[in-house]
Amino acid sequence: MLKKLKKATPIISLVFVWVIYQLWLPPLSVVYVSGFLFFCFVATVIAGNILLLKSDWKAEKIAIRPLALVGYFAAIGAIAGVIISLPVFHADKMHAQLGKVDKISFDDMIHEIDHSQIPIVDEELAQKHADKKIGEDIALGSRVDLGKVYIQEVNGEILYVAPLEHSGFWKWNKNRSTPGYITVSATNANKVKYVTEIEGKSIQINYQKAAYFGYDLKRHIRNEGFRTVGLTEYTFEIDDSGKPFWVVTTFKNTTFWGNPEATGVVIVDAQNGETQFYGLDDIPDWVDIVQPKSFIEDQLDNWGKYIHGFWNSWWFGSKKEMIKKTDLTLTVYMEGDCYYFTGMTSVGSDDSCVGFAMVNTRNKKSKICYMSGATENAAMSSAEGLVSDYGWSSTEPLPLNVNGIPTYVMALKDEEGLAKAYAMVNIEIYSISAKGETLAEVSRNYLKKVAESGTNSVVSSDEAYGYTAKGKVSRISSVVQDGSTYYYLTIDGSEIPKDTIFIGNYSISDELPITREGDHVIVKYIDDKNGTVDMIEFDNTVYGNTPISDDQKKRDKLDEGTSALDSHYNNLIEANPELNEEIWNKMTNEEKSKMIKEFLGEEKQ
Repeated sequence: MLKKLKKATPIISLVFVWVIYQLWLPPLSVVYVSGFLFFCFVATVIAGNILLLKSDWKAEKIAIRPLALVGYFAAIGAIAGVIISLPVFHADKMHAQLGKVDKISFDDMIHEIDHSQIPIVDEELAQKHADKKIGEDIALGSRVDLGKVYIQEVNGEILYVAPLEHSGFWKWNKNRSTPGYITVSATNANKVKYVTEIEGKSIQINYQKAAYFGYDLKRHIRNEGFRTVGLTEYTFEIDDSGKPFWVVTTFKNTTFWGNPEATGVVIVDAQNGETQFYGLDDIPDWVDIVQPKSFIEDQLDNWGKYIHGFWNSWWFGSKKEMIKKTDLTLTVYMEGDCYYFTGMTSVGSDDSCVGFAMVNTRNKKSKICYMSGATENAAMSSAEGLVSDYGWSSTEPLPLNVNGIPTYVMALKDEEGLAKAYAMVNIEIYSISAKGETLAEVSRNYLKKVAESGTNSVVSSDEAYGYTAKGKVSRISSVVQDGSTYYYLTIDGSEIPKDTIFIGNYSISDELPITREGDHVIVKYIDDKNGTVDMIEFDNTVYGNTPISDDQKKRDKLDEGTSALDSHYNNLIEANPELNEEIWNKMTNEEKSKMIKEFLGEEKQ
């Protein structure tokens, strides 16, 4: 029996190793940790075979040496790999891995965009709306699950795209493919589409992370010849025609087992499995994510940490000029390019930034704007403070250039994850914040808060200016948008361009709804020189100009610092039914009679 087992051991071991590889799918190279561990496993299996074949299981003839040697060399190799990868040997290289970082102004980093183009929908909200879309089709919902949503720009529109995935092995075994994908607009969560065909041909997603055997995405890529390279960042993207693909980043380590660097992408047709590798210089234009977020986050931290070498960053070092990224890294789009955006803060700082960094997700071109400001978490707390009574939570803030003002914008969501309002928080002074039911409303409320703050440094752009205009109204009209009334007017004045259209919400002044053509007005506004003229204050001089009498001035002086209830002239009585009833019940009949007479004016005071 033992002899038969010995003969079968190599075959059993070979099958066992093959099964483990197919389940694990590590790169077959010792320059990757998972590859090194797999080869250690293979060596252990081989040593086990030698032990079984060369031993007769008597104490003096157990060939334990092969296993001991494997353990010895594995330990030596692991220790050597860790030591070789230590930052003390590579600090300068780690600092330089991010590449050249250009210093620019905030205006050059973040350009102004129209409100309708602000991607205010976050990943969680997009996932909810996509799930709801699947739930509308009972048959579909019982067959598939919704995969992760991936943000991307398609034909100039920013979308979240999620593949339909198999809900389990038996569903995969029965169907082998899933019928399409879901898209959710990043600017309008209600704009959801279930895409089932392209140019009249139905979509059948065969290769995916939730498939099995040869249709498993990673296994398919390995079987296509990519057995020795590192694979990471599996992203579902569609090209400009809507055709679905998987984009997988390939990488190599630059310090033996550490500091990985992207080398290109493997693009897999999600329908037919056609696989193609593209180097960094040849990647198709429609691919958005090449550089994994985790790679860039580590490289940003290393760039700020090792600015003066390793010993400056050590626990007893001076930590001179050391900075690090904040907790959040956002994916933002700017003029067709995709970037990772994050604040940079001093080591040991919690709520303040010393600057903001953006890194291109394709080519890793980096830029930084040095300016003091709030971290993303501090801005979120400021926004949530505006609606503390409701208990709403803030989405991750999106950096915007609002009329030249560095600003965070975020949605405020209820417990169900639905956007109920929007908030804007000034990046430089996060105590300046505003909320509104729509982006247009919050923008106007925010600009008014900025103007009222009296802080000139807030409006720091060369393109945004604060103005006061006086003149006669030549035209005025109103329109209702998302439940709010907005007024559009033109003003004839010597210093006002004739084609200037002023826009204001009804909330900026009670006089705005009753203003007519011919009225003389004074408006305060911010003009970005790009056609948008938002009023932040409005005064119709026809109203509210009655001179204040001397008696009124004396009354105002006497009542200064008091409320209407405390006024010496208003004779207002604060209602408290329970207290009044208690006092009344304690009064005598004579006291009650006297109070009634005083109230009716029958007895002089």
